[in-house]
Amino acid sequence: MLDLSADATVENLLTDKFITQRLFQLMTALDPKQLSISLIRGTWVYREDSKTDYPEAGAVYNCLKTNTSKAFFGFTDFPCPKEWSPFVTHRKCLEYFQEYAKHFDLSQYIRFNAEVLKVYPTDDHETTGRWRLRYQSGREYCEEIFDAVMICTGVFARANLPRYPGQDCFKGDISTGSKYRENTKYSDKNVLVVGGGISAGDIATDISNISKQTYISSRNGFYCKPVIDSNGWPFDVFLGTRLIQLLPNWIKTWLSERQSYKRFRCEELGLIIPSKDGPNPTGAILNDNFINQVLCGKILPKPSIRRFTDTGVVFNDGSKLEDLDAVMFCTGYHSQVPFLDEASGTPSQRDIYSLIFPVHLKHSTLALIGFFKNTEVGSPVTASEMQIRWVAQVWSGNCLLPSTSEMIASVAKRRNKERSIYGRVVCRIDALRYTDYIATKLGCYPSLASLLVSDPRLAIHMLFSPVVPATYRLVGPHCWKGARDVILNSWGTTFQGTRTKEVNRTVSEFSKMKVCVILLTMVIMVLSYAIVG
Repeated sequence: MLDLSADATVENLLTDKFITQRLFQLMTALDPKQLSISLIRGTWVYREDSKTDYPEAGAVYNCLKTNTSKAFFGFTDFPCPKEWSPFVTHRKCLEYFQEYAKHFDLSQYIRFNAEVLKVYPTDDHETTGRWRLRYQSGREYCEEIFDAVMICTGVFARANLPRYPGQDCFKGDISTGSKYRENTKYSDKNVLVVGGGISAGDIATDISNISKQTYISSRNGFYCKPVIDSNGWPFDVFLGTRLIQLLPNWIKTWLSERQSYKRFRCEELGLIIPSKDGPNPTGAILNDNFINQVLCGKILPKPSIRRFTDTGVVFNDGSKLEDLDAVMFCTGYHSQVPFLDEASGTPSQRDIYSLIFPVHLKHSTLALIGFFKNTEVGSPVTASEMQIRWVAQVWSGNCLLPSTSEMIASVAKRRNKERSIYGRVVCRIDALRYTDYIATKLGCYPSLASLLVSDPRLAIHMLFSPVVPATYRLVGPHCWKGARDVILNSWGTTFQGTRTKEVNRTVSEFSKMKVCVILLTMVIMVLSYAIVG
């Protein structure tokens, strides 16, 4: 019924796109005996040697940690352990996926040692919507027919390596972030990191700890957002409450920028380069140590590159860097699905409804999972799982997609909105809003009004607490009884993993909010009484 891309070991299977395995627990209307899945490499599997079968695919580096706090990270019915720290390392992420597989006994549904070579429509595809899958298992080449295919290889397939004049003559080392593992080779060297995203910030910070000098170059600069907010809580715990999410976008943006400005003066540090001709910066770095290194002069911001010389680069403002030893390009990835037949289309070639279903296909039997980049609060893992849950219900016949014309109109609206914001069409989401959108389609979006009647304590917590993944297991298909407790304890477990000794607990953020709500309610009642009187 389903097959994806390949690899050989259990470890390589366990990746951030591993959430596709949740499908086996969700598609109860389908025959689980027909399901098989295997994935290309594991994004969360650390490999010391970058010389793998897929050297250009995304991979973790040694200093990597999540930029999403554990309150938001993970699956809707499998929260991170309470004893874990607020932000976890890539090794903990891998452990999480391993425990997930063990908990739901998923290995029995997985076909290992099988690399997908090609996916293309069957001869009767126009009638049945079926797909033919060609794969290699060991030394054998096999073909099978499937009723539907879900592709979960994500956006980190092939690293983007820009080309500049004189680049081939540069005598130093040129590499991409996909090959970066640790910083020892950059000891006492001058290094230029190109890019303005999360990985660029992480890698530049790591290299700057040991290099002679580290520089970072970007076209329009980038924003720096704090991992820990000015109130001492993880930034997404503060901005990711349901109350904040119910506010208009412009207020959310103002709050986010205000919180960032309290900590980081990006304009005065030269991290943002104003441009009248080009779009505003779209990149963001989530690494508090990055700013520390900038303030110490270990990282120096630079504009975009014009050309290379034998020993350095010339920037667009005319300034030069000589005696460069290495250039590291952290300039994103191409969203490619090399084994998918060209006629079927890929995310970069075709219009995709809700970033899942290609609208040009007659049958909605092909789904693309995780082909997006998150720009706001929330977890891509949860968003991807919600995509899968929706697809499972569509394929099971429990949810219906709109007409083709409506889907095309929806795609056009999204593309126009992205052009107005970013100056081009991109696949970026606000994870929480996107997840809410899918939850309404799926029928698992909880109604605060209903909960105020049936469970007022939970309703208040949901309004003023982080929108944890368990929120989407309260109602709708495949409810989970443990969801309520996870929501009620979302504030209390945030720092539990760091309290390895007895500490004097302060008043929780939620308790402060409750006091504010009560006071505000009293004020409104008094004013209402005065007006009526």
